[in-house]
Amino acid sequence: MAVKYASSYRQSASRPRLKGRGSILMLVLWSLCLLTAFAVILGYEVRQKASLIKRLDERDRCRFIAEAVAKKAISELKKEQVKSYDSLNDKWSNNPAAFKDISVGGGTVDVSYNYTDTPSGNPEVRYGLVDEESKININSINDANKADMLQMLQRLFMLVLNYNEAQAQELAASIIDWRDADNALTIPFGSAEDSYYLSLPYPYKAKNAALEVLEELLLVKGMDENIFGKIRNYVTIYGDGRININTASKVVLSALGLSEDIINKIVAFRAGEDGITGTADDNVFNQGSDIVPQLSQFGHLSASEIAQLSAVANQCLATKSSGFFSVDCRIKLNNSSTVNEMHCILNRNGKIVYWREP
Repeated sequence: MAVKYASSYRQSASRPRLKGRGSILMLVLWSLCLLTAFAVILGYEVRQKASLIKRLDERDRCRFIAEAVAKKAISELKKEQVKSYDSLNDKWSNNPAAFKDISVGGGTVDVSYNYTDTPSGNPEVRYGLVDEESKININSINDANKADMLQMLQRLFMLVLNYNEAQAQELAASIIDWRDADNALTIPFGSAEDSYYLSLPYPYKAKNAALEVLEELLLVKGMDENIFGKIRNYVTIYGDGRININTASKVVLSALGLSEDIINKIVAFRAGEDGITGTADDNVFNQGSDIVPQLSQFGHLSASEIAQLSAVANQCLATKSSGFFSVDCRIKLNNSSTVNEMHCILNRNGKIVYWREP
């Protein structure tokens, strides 16, 4: 009887010990789970901060590289012999030796742009700067040339945006009314002045003055980032408003109102004997008064073509030493697959007047 009692006592005494051990085990497991969760959260935050620090470091390095490349572009401009005109065979326009695969600051840089006026019609990458005065100058809009600028911009938008006449006119008029100094609508319907912009959920007034950066066009009625991206290579806010016939693209020349035949003759004249623009045998229009005579000698111009070219040349064309150039950089850091882009505009004296980076 005593043996049975003792055995029963030992079994009953072991139960609370087992229960205590089970509770301790559960507590340990819960603690491990919590510590694991904390470790995962802490590791995620550390990785996020490390990634942010890396991106900031890469951004700083890209900026220093871009600043160095901008200075190189300035030095290349200053190497050019001073003359009364700039053209597409100048070294600043297409010079792979100076602007392709530049090794600097732990990375490589290309300064390039797409050139579309090739004999094949296919765009090609060229390494160099772009003449800002080969574009239509929005800031040159004034009371005297409103009607002409309306037609230029309308033709440009029909070409580049594939707009119909009414759509193109509305956007052109909205840009003119954003820029001009009055509150009168250029066209009765479709344009916009203060009354339209002040009625928006986040109201503001029309600029009614010169644009300080081209991106201000994004505030204009009918404009968005997609449209802006398509037209930005054909418009500018820099220069005196006269377009350099030696560097203007086919699209810009067409927007000025020149016929396709005249434009093709201008491009062929500029390309020289080899038919390729940007080579040593290129022809150049020397001065404004020589545009019609030089082109007439190169290829026959009818009386109507002479009249058309003379009118456009007198109104908005020039042969000039351009004052502003855009620089588009694509920067790839060593040991990184990311390509960073930077865009700036500098003047002939080496001053950077605009800077944009991601």
